Amino acid sequence: MEEKDISQEILDKIKEVKPKPRWQFLLNDYLIWFLASFSLIVSSLAFAVVLYMLVDNDWDVYTRISNSLLEFVFLTFPYFWLIFLGGFILITYYNFRHTKNGYKYPLSKIFLASFLINILLGTFLYNVGVGQAIDNAVAKRVPFYKEFINKRKHIWSRIDDGLLGGVVTAIEEEYILIKDIEGNVWTIKHFNTTTPEFVRLQLGQPVRIIGQKIDSQNFEMFIMLPMRGMHWMRGQNFPPAVPPPMINERNFR
Repeated sequence: MEEKDISQEILDKIKEVKPKPRWQFLLNDYLIWFLASFSLIVSSLAFAVVLYMLVDNDWDVYTRISNSLLEFVFLTFPYFWLIFLGGFILITYYNFRHTKNGYKYPLSKIFLASFLINILLGTFLYNVGVGQAIDNAVAKRVPFYKEFINKRKHIWSRIDDGLLGGVVTAIEEEYILIKDIEGNVWTIKHFNTTTPEFVRLQLGQPVRIIGQKIDSQNFEMFIMLPMRGMHWMRGQNFPPAVPPPMINERNFR
């Protein structure tokens, strides 16, 4: 008798269960596909930034920045964006596996397909300037970004080591004025200077200068190059420019 009661109770509960309408399953599947596609696009954007930070790095002067190529790579490698990229590849995999037919595909094929799409789409986004735009936008809005993620700000603030990065604020016959990344104004003397022919010096232009610090306001320039990347510096709201300081010629001899 008890067995019949239990069986009847189970049957009653089954009758009470109402099947979900088809549109709910379709909506759930579409949502998962949307999340998978969104995470794939985000990972491609991250790949574009990684490519930008690698290609537009200071490879042309790495011997001036570090003691070896290995040290330079370790110093400037885009760790954050690679971790970000890897995280969204995993999210893409997770979402794809939960689509209607996602379980049919092995892990290796999903990761390979995702990686290839990241390379193709990320390379396209890099070529149209999206990687640079993202790096510049984040650098302007996230205070710690330039300190810990894209360390080129730190590199070109090593003035005691002869590395000065900044924006041209004045061009004179004997000297130029540079407002550095921290907003300090430097008088840069023109002599013993190597400037590539493709450099067209103009106001507001971000530049890299390799030379020697003379004192707290004067800097002797040996090499001047355009600043690759870091275009967040252009139009930066630095402190107001001060009048050109008096140049003591003895400081440059």
